[in-house]
Amino acid sequence: MSGIYSRTWYDDTCVSPSEQSTQQIQNKNFEFCIIGGGLAGLSCAYHLAKMGASVVLLEKSAIGAGASGRNGGFCSAGWAANTSQISRMIGKNNCIEFEELGLEGLSWMRQRAFSPQYSKAEAVNGVISLGLTKNLPEKSEIITQKNLEQFVRGPRYRWGIIDKSAFHFHPLNFLRIFAGEVKKIGVKIIDNVGDVQIDTANVRTSSGTDFRCNRIIWATGGYGLESNSVLKNLVLPIQTFICVTSPMGDILDEYIPTNMALGDDRRAGNYFRRLSDGRLLWGMGVSAMRQKSSQQIRLMGWKNIKAHFPNMVQDMEKDRIVIDYAWSGLMAYASHFLPVVGQISDRELTLCGFGGHGMNTAPIVGKKMAMFLNGNLKSLDLFSIIPKRKTYGLLGRLAAEIEYRRLSFLDMVNERY
Repeated sequence: MSGIYSRTWYDDTCVSPSEQSTQQIQNKNFEFCIIGGGLAGLSCAYHLAKMGASVVLLEKSAIGAGASGRNGGFCSAGWAANTSQISRMIGKNNCIEFEELGLEGLSWMRQRAFSPQYSKAEAVNGVISLGLTKNLPEKSEIITQKNLEQFVRGPRYRWGIIDKSAFHFHPLNFLRIFAGEVKKIGVKIIDNVGDVQIDTANVRTSSGTDFRCNRIIWATGGYGLESNSVLKNLVLPIQTFICVTSPMGDILDEYIPTNMALGDDRRAGNYFRRLSDGRLLWGMGVSAMRQKSSQQIRLMGWKNIKAHFPNMVQDMEKDRIVIDYAWSGLMAYASHFLPVVGQISDRELTLCGFGGHGMNTAPIVGKKMAMFLNGNLKSLDLFSIIPKRKTYGLLGRLAAEIEYRRLSFLDMVNERY
């Protein structure tokens, strides 16, 4: 499945690339070729180059055109799988290591996102997790429904928890700035390469690039799975949807009077935040099957916002606020929700499957992959114990769609009862 590409708010507000990418390479030798210009691929390239390796990175379209540059812009600790899922799969001690690695990734992102060099990433501290059920978690820092009104005024939200270590940001600007760093330390970045073909020694692209390399790292996320026959059987492309309103003026101050990002705790919930130009970004839903046009996403988004903020939508209609942007993004999910990382052939490795939680995990696992390729063979031990399960193509996507609908039904029941 390939997503329908639509222009995003990030595309219209992003910084220009710091340097032009390399146009073509002919008859060159590299130690490593990374396929995929998202956060995982850029991080791996960066850390390999810092270790002295010769690296080329290929991107099918533009840097950040995939999920890394068109997501909701949330960065927090953790993984796409929750702690109990990870613990059941790989054991309690390994789970602790996993959580520590996720925290290390968050720290790595924070150091950059809040630095002067990354000011255009527009990082803002704080993410509030919202509850729609009556059952309160056993945590001392719970915000009750009455006190929640100082942050969000929607009738369905009953409690909240603030994660002060998490933040939200402009992911495409972050990637553009980071790509500039990666180029400056010697990585050759070639974008708009089209299809990639690999033979015994050479890598060729439909744009005319032809070179030799020793090892290849697939960091394609949900957009390039069809290019690798092994990877497409291990990971599913799953769509999620985002819309952005026109500038809302005082309406946002009335109903969402916080600069922190917000997301509810449902298994298939919503996430939303104020943008720097007074708009509302609203994320919703997943689908393993059906592609949606921009107009369908607009209609779905308006209906979804109205279901949570009916009074706000009335005010939006009075002020003729509309949805200016609507797009989808493809996330890469393994059946166990954990990354697929490691060797897939003598020459090829994979760095993929971060699901909807890649902003902290992708860069730190990219670093671990670079360490492994530089000779630290224990750096990927944690990922070697994760089973590589087949996803079974269309049947797998159908099963994922059924599971999403089942979870959505359970969310509805839990909220009402």
